Amino acid sequence: MSKKVVILGGGVGGMSAAQELAERGFDVEVYERLDVLGGKARSIPVPGSASGGRKPLPGEHGFRFFPSFYRHTFDTMKRIPYGTNRRGVYDNLIETTHVMAAREGMTEISFPLYLPERLDDWEMLYRLIVKNEANIPRSEMLFFARKVLQFLTACTERRNTEYDDITWWDFVEADGKSDEYVDFLAVGLTRDLVAMQAEISSSRTVARIYVQLMLGILQPWLHVDSILNGPTTRVWIDPWEAYLTQLGVNFHKEASVDSFEFDEASGRISGVNITQGGDTFKVEADYYVSALPVEVMAQKVTPEMGQKDPMLATLDQLQTGWMNGILFFLNKDISLNHGHILYVDSPWALTSIFSQNFWEDIDLDEYGNGDLEGILSICISDWNTPGVIYGKAARDCTAEEIKEEVWAQITSRLNDTGTIYLDPADVIEWFLSPTIDIQPGQPTKNTEPLLLNTVGSLRYRPEAASQIENLFLASDYVRTNTDLATMESANEAARRAVNGILGREGWVLGLCRLYELEEPLIFKPARAIDYLRFKMGLPQLDYL
Repeated sequence: MSKKVVILGGGVGGMSAAQELAERGFDVEVYERLDVLGGKARSIPVPGSASGGRKPLPGEHGFRFFPSFYRHTFDTMKRIPYGTNRRGVYDNLIETTHVMAAREGMTEISFPLYLPERLDDWEMLYRLIVKNEANIPRSEMLFFARKVLQFLTACTERRNTEYDDITWWDFVEADGKSDEYVDFLAVGLTRDLVAMQAEISSSRTVARIYVQLMLGILQPWLHVDSILNGPTTRVWIDPWEAYLTQLGVNFHKEASVDSFEFDEASGRISGVNITQGGDTFKVEADYYVSALPVEVMAQKVTPEMGQKDPMLATLDQLQTGWMNGILFFLNKDISLNHGHILYVDSPWALTSIFSQNFWEDIDLDEYGNGDLEGILSICISDWNTPGVIYGKAARDCTAEEIKEEVWAQITSRLNDTGTIYLDPADVIEWFLSPTIDIQPGQPTKNTEPLLLNTVGSLRYRPEAASQIENLFLASDYVRTNTDLATMESANEAARRAVNGILGREGWVLGLCRLYELEEPLIFKPARAIDYLRFKMGLPQLDYL
């Protein structure tokens, strides 16, 4: 008889764990508090937007992008059948080709995300590097390159201690540098892509991601940045659910986790209390996988559980931030850039993409009122800095004020050089992620925040296999190679959790594959030397 595993949470981590377990013959039950699967990755239908028998407009928590180092996620996607796709859902990914940086009062800067093959791409690089369109002082560019080299030659042990205990802002010595250095190098990536403040973020985490993105550009066989060719639920989550159901996974939706029951005598979880449809009941299993987000799991850990595994008791030391989306549905198809646009000097750290440019096989006439031609999907990464219209932080604004602020910050950077790309008349509908809970007279809440890799936080992040024999963790706060709070980290954590279960069951072969983040081999000798120096208590060598 196969062993039963209960998975708590039906986001990317929970579904990844369910797939790995079901493919190996385990009896799997998944409990999800929402009526849909996918977690933050899910599509969210816009209420009241459909007419004439069409589907509601496709909203979302925030746009999804898939960098080249998402190797765990890609492997999982290739095993999810989708129509006649040879590589399943993975073939629904479309590569973006360029990234654009937009600044107020300045011409937009575009550059290719691959080694150039066309003349116009070489011209872009010439303007960026030789003519220095970004206006970053060359001395500061060289200084930044030196800091990246410093990280590349540091051993893992030094990174996990010294580098994790210094902020990215301090590591790149942003104080006193030019605005351009700060906007493009010190702050741009951390704020715009991963909702992290350079002043509090671990240099270990940020530097690792910088290196991975740069390697993607320098290796033309990799896709630096891809997005899905349709609404996420339609082209990924629904096929995934269908595949897992076919494998025998049972999904229980609108089922919230109330509490764990921990048996002190055995040191094991004896059950989980679930509320569904107004009824509360206990579910029991051989193993339990928690794919709950960190802010939820921290509240579920009992003192007895924390005593058995002290790492569980420190989950409340991990911090979360806000990175949520707003969409503008347009009656015009805009092809401004084949990829993401970073508004590097915007107060609210905005990033956007015109999704319809990549939805090759999606008939937009199926959605809304039939006038849909374009979708401008925007992520707001800074909810604490005052805006340009009302002088208030995003978290202090009404939904209408957020809409007006975002529109103003984007159009002041796209419409400022003579061409009007966006006009209010183009907007059919707008949609703010409902995870931003705005109630009159009360502080705004974010019901689905994002884990932050703050300085010194690595010490509080647990392994996927807890010290409670039958409890495993499959969420992005777990210690992983990926490290950053992403779908990829959640997927990797799920694999580590499943490997923990397999280990307890005595499996030696057939474990889930784990991928390392790759770095240039040329720096391996330098890292080996630094390892010896670190063990001897010596500082890192300066190679420049």
